[in-house]
Amino acid sequence: MGKQINLGKKLKYPITITKLLKKPGEAFQKQDTIFQYTFTWFQEVGDPFGETWQEKQTTIADWDSPADGKLLYWRIREGMVIDKDTVCMEIEETCSHSVQFAGLCAICGKDMNETSWANEGTDADRANINMIHDQVLLAVSKEKANKAEEELQRRLLKDRKLSLVVDLDQTIIHACIEPTVGEWQRDPNSPNYEAVKDVKAFQLDDGPKGLTSGCWYYIKMRPGLKEFLAHIAELYELHVYTMGTRAYAQNIAKIVDPEHKLFNDRIISRDENGSLTAKTLSRLFPENTKMVVIIDDRADVWPKNRPNLIKVVPYDFFVGIGDINSSFLPKRQDIPKTPSIKLRLPEKAAEKLKGSNSAGAITAFGYQISPDEEEDSGEKAEAYPDSSNSGTRISALEELVSMGGGDDPTIRKIQAEEQEEFLEKQIKERPLLHMQQELEKEDSDTSTQSSSNGDGDEALRNGDGETEHHHQRHHLLKDDDKELTYLEQHLKRLHKAFYDEYDQSLAGALGGRVAHLRPGSKKKLSMKEEAADLKIVPDIGEVMPRLKAKTLANTVIVLSGLVPLGVDVMKSEIVQQAMSFGAQIQTKVTRKVTHVVVSANRTRTQKVRQAAKYPHIKIVNQQWLVSCMSKWEKEDETPYLVG
Repeated sequence: MGKQINLGKKLKYPITITKLLKKPGEAFQKQDTIFQYTFTWFQEVGDPFGETWQEKQTTIADWDSPADGKLLYWRIREGMVIDKDTVCMEIEETCSHSVQFAGLCAICGKDMNETSWANEGTDADRANINMIHDQVLLAVSKEKANKAEEELQRRLLKDRKLSLVVDLDQTIIHACIEPTVGEWQRDPNSPNYEAVKDVKAFQLDDGPKGLTSGCWYYIKMRPGLKEFLAHIAELYELHVYTMGTRAYAQNIAKIVDPEHKLFNDRIISRDENGSLTAKTLSRLFPENTKMVVIIDDRADVWPKNRPNLIKVVPYDFFVGIGDINSSFLPKRQDIPKTPSIKLRLPEKAAEKLKGSNSAGAITAFGYQISPDEEEDSGEKAEAYPDSSNSGTRISALEELVSMGGGDDPTIRKIQAEEQEEFLEKQIKERPLLHMQQELEKEDSDTSTQSSSNGDGDEALRNGDGETEHHHQRHHLLKDDDKELTYLEQHLKRLHKAFYDEYDQSLAGALGGRVAHLRPGSKKKLSMKEEAADLKIVPDIGEVMPRLKAKTLANTVIVLSGLVPLGVDVMKSEIVQQAMSFGAQIQTKVTRKVTHVVVSANRTRTQKVRQAAKYPHIKIVNQQWLVSCMSKWEKEDETPYLVG
């Protein structure tokens, strides 16, 4: 079947076909006249006395071909009156222009952005899908993309694999540029030496400018990453998708995949993403995402692909640093972490952070400045201020994104400037060093108090005073994260569920083309017959939600103190995550409620007091919910109960 050509919407309908100038089998070029037609219209005319009237006019016009090719057959005939846009002929195109590079056809070499009155658009519209990881200048047509995806699916099915899209920052690694990390690595006597001795480092030639130019990036791999990737690569084909630059992503890939076997060149960075604030699977899989799984510490950056996502608990090894590429992402709305280290900053440092104009400055490095906990009352207790926003003002960047969107160079520049400012703070303020000094000060105060009570003398009499002092030195950085252990279980479970369902569908085919695709069949199939196999492939976007929803099934949850002020509770990130695991969410405490999940920092809210009147309601801190969603199983509430 050839390509169908329409008359177009710009003609002045109705038209009458007067003469067909080409016969089937004849070749022609773009803008050659193919047929002639007439149309009528009215012209206003008048006489010298001022009277006007409409006179009917008939115009003869040529219709020019919008493409090069050979005529197969006409869909119109001479004398036909046509009153709307319709197919006029079928042709065999000289070139489909289905693969294009930098505005040129990669097949015939013609300019795809050339405009003419024979076309309503340009030929560049015929190939507008980017599906190559490191290339935005290469585009293919929808038909080519679909064919490529079908071939990929067949290969994955044959190898019993799925595709896995992997985020980098705070998902499988944590990065910072804090110079203190390098100093701790060179000092075996540092209390953090054991935690950072395997931290990798690199420099970027095209990295941030100014004070951070030539800085060292310190990369900590999530515990168990090497084994995790090796095991998962047996079941999944791995892709990297990050909002860092390509140079940054490639350096990370060298660290986590030094032999270049796991990810190969399957890396997408913000340089190829095409969006300022979101990621999308259509960048890699434009036609079909049925066999694709995502792992990311952010769910909100995947607005179109949440059913395919496994959200992991953010990896925060460098305490409080966060994501160093966060300026290229929306402001995070996540479940607040249960505080494990409480620091009272030196007065000057606290004032400096409070006075900063940078969004998120107070919490960017893990410092938490808050009033002493008091008994809350009223609705104000049911939310905490969003510390990632200074007051209620919207930043210039957020305003530009909301107004324009797209890959705007102006917004990119502002994002880059925000990142440079964020990174400069790490070098200037050295937050990790300050926090470690606070811990050592606490150690010193504790040691002084013990000595005054006579404990120090006892240690010296036992001959182990020096050893005791060494062990009392607290280390800020802890390498006890276990998230990849749970994540590996989820991915294996999901892989098994997918292929169990696929095998069941395949075995259930009683006859026809699909039945011949069962294991052991030796019949050779055409491409058209093979496509029947793809129709029974399960959809990860349906398989995974079914598995996750079992976790918190039959639970009715009320949240207290966990949703930022001004955010619709039912649209908040924490609620969307909880609902994806099967929980029902209510905003008021009733007898139907099974759990009240409360911020560990605000445990005496009005909702907590209301829930305390019902003995069956479990009042737990947010870590219970985090743990349930991390492990995909309902945790025992006892360790998380709020007194």
